[in-house]
Amino acid sequence: MRTTIRTRILSIFVGVALIQALLLGTFFLYQYNNSQKNLVNQQLQALSKNLSTHINIYFEGILHDLKTTSQQIERMALKDYQRYNLLKTLKKNNPAFLALAFYDINGSIKSAVSSDPEQDTHECFKNNASLFDSPYYSGTPYVTEVKLKDASPAIAISQPVYFLDNAYIIGVISGIIPYSNLQHLVDQIILPPALNVLVLNDQGTVLAESSVNETPQTSFPPNQSWDGDITIQDQDLHYISASSTIEFIGQKLIIIANVNADKSLAPNTRSFVLFGFLIVLIMLVSILVGWETYNKIIESLQALANKSSTILQGKNIDSPSLRVAELEDLANVLNSLNNQLRESNLSLEKEVKRRRREEGKAILLRIEAEKANQAKSIFLANMSHEIRTPLHGMLGILEMLGKDSLNETQRQLLSMTTLSGRRLQTVVSSILDLSQIESGKFQLHHSLFSLSALIREVVELMQIQTENKDITIHSKQQQGTPDYLIGDSGRIRQILINLITNSIKFSKKGRITLEVSLQSRPSSAKVKLLFAIIDEGRGVPNNARESIFQAFERGEVDNDTIVEGTGLGLTISTEFVQHMNGKLWLSRSDENGSKFCFTILCDIPGDSSSSKPIPNPEEQSCPRKLAGIHIFLAEDEFINQRIISAYLEEQGCTVSICENGRKLLDTMEKEKADIILMDIRMPVLNGLESTRIIRKMEKDNGFAPIPIVALTAQATTEFEKKCKEAGMNDYLTKPIPFNKLVSIISKLVPKRHRHDR
Repeated sequence: MRTTIRTRILSIFVGVALIQALLLGTFFLYQYNNSQKNLVNQQLQALSKNLSTHINIYFEGILHDLKTTSQQIERMALKDYQRYNLLKTLKKNNPAFLALAFYDINGSIKSAVSSDPEQDTHECFKNNASLFDSPYYSGTPYVTEVKLKDASPAIAISQPVYFLDNAYIIGVISGIIPYSNLQHLVDQIILPPALNVLVLNDQGTVLAESSVNETPQTSFPPNQSWDGDITIQDQDLHYISASSTIEFIGQKLIIIANVNADKSLAPNTRSFVLFGFLIVLIMLVSILVGWETYNKIIESLQALANKSSTILQGKNIDSPSLRVAELEDLANVLNSLNNQLRESNLSLEKEVKRRRREEGKAILLRIEAEKANQAKSIFLANMSHEIRTPLHGMLGILEMLGKDSLNETQRQLLSMTTLSGRRLQTVVSSILDLSQIESGKFQLHHSLFSLSALIREVVELMQIQTENKDITIHSKQQQGTPDYLIGDSGRIRQILINLITNSIKFSKKGRITLEVSLQSRPSSAKVKLLFAIIDEGRGVPNNARESIFQAFERGEVDNDTIVEGTGLGLTISTEFVQHMNGKLWLSRSDENGSKFCFTILCDIPGDSSSSKPIPNPEEQSCPRKLAGIHIFLAEDEFINQRIISAYLEEQGCTVSICENGRKLLDTMEKEKADIILMDIRMPVLNGLESTRIIRKMEKDNGFAPIPIVALTAQATTEFEKKCKEAGMNDYLTKPIPFNKLVSIISKLVPKRHRHDR
């Protein structure tokens, strides 16, 4: 019967293991007073370090979840309900959080979730300003200890939320984690008998402890130094070991382990004689087994080792002749494995080269994508200026022609040309609005307006577009709806124009009705309005009722039907409505027509502001409205100079034209004016630099600041902010709405301050 190598190795292993066990046991009994203490101390230190590692991993995991959620907010949760859903998902996925909150850049809590069913926003968020201030101004995570309602300690972690690859901070996400969660970590550790562990804060308060039969120590001196692992013996003969303190973003925890010396160090001297006898016996058996297997195993293993060295050199080995069958089989397998490894290495080298080439291509594609995105922003800014500047000239000239005596044919041609220009202006504005919305830079401009005047203006404007169709436009305003409101009237007007324009596009005849009603009053200072646009067109197909709200989508259109527009109206309108805390939806659509509805939230002005008259555009354009006003017009475009100066002179103004900012500064040394109309892009010295120089001169010399109004073709909120920061009083985009320009001049230059002419 052939004895296999497994049997022999097992015999050797068992013999050696028994010898080591008996020797260690004998040594343990013989060196009890010294070795037992070291063993217990090592066990305690290993336990405390193990628990420290678990707690570190626990807190790092919580911080990782907060960072991951902040990145998700940056990329795809710019709205309050999206952030709320992210916080709710995070709390569901990580039960360690007692409560979560998101602060905006003003430190206000915009979204919050909590385990307390009575309140979504936990009290700790309301009463601790440092949860927002520290991470927002430092740009790093912030951790502090807080107290819950039952006075139990908890930890609060705040993580700043960045935007555009850490370009700036848009808010702070904060979470409350009770220290009681540490008890679950302690309970999961399997402890030897009589062993106990505790988790303390730097005040000496026990935050978590293991469950043992005896009562452990529950408090320690506060602010005690725990530098390094220490071992002390107290009066109750308990050995205590503490690992290095846990530092987590300024917070300190201490792990302590203790053991009952009476139980852990109990002597077992009765086994000493038995251990000695077994050691002698096992040693004799081991010698016999080792001598028997030396010639059959060790020599064969040496031969196999030599063959393995040959394989490492990449060479083939001959069929081995070994004294042990298993080792001979192993040598053959190694030879086959050597051949397979060489083939695999060749394939792996080819795969590595291929992946490196693909990785290089991916990097180049990412760089190209970033360049394309940057080029898009530059293109939109240039397009705004290059299109709006000639468009302003064209519309201004058409308006001037409309004041001359024209025959009916000429007036119709002029009206159609003006309408085409307005449509082009709408297309450009829609593209720029979509760009601002996608970049997260869109903002509303709230002001006092008349709801009835706004509706009347929209109906009159849209009725012009129905001259070639058998379509009438009507409006209904529910009785009791407030007329004077505070909101972004320009965006509301744009929403109504977009929806009514769609109704006109898809209707050949019939009636279009604009209905406005009061839906609710959320508070004494706010109202929620419901708008409905009802038409008698062909309706929207069922499979396109959701896609029409996406950018550049217009639903299903017949092949022989041409529909004008960019497909951005509903997309932009939806975003506007959401910024006004409302909702836009398709209420009904069939063969009899469609009904689009949307809600918005507006403020109600106080008694003092409600009594203020709303400026009437028709009154603003009355001749000689600006009589006696001297204006400096800084504009480099000749056509714009002619149009703007001609219109203002009709209102009674005196206009001095300056081709650039340097000419304006030279003229101001010789003449005085009541107001400056400043173009931005000018040669020699642009409008922003000119404004900064003027404001500095006024400050240095103690002069009263002259009103400056920006007239620019760059219609972005970001650029408007730059103008205001430079010191400008107001901002208008080209094509210039002259009625609004007259209103701004009248407001900035009261009659008592005008120069006598």
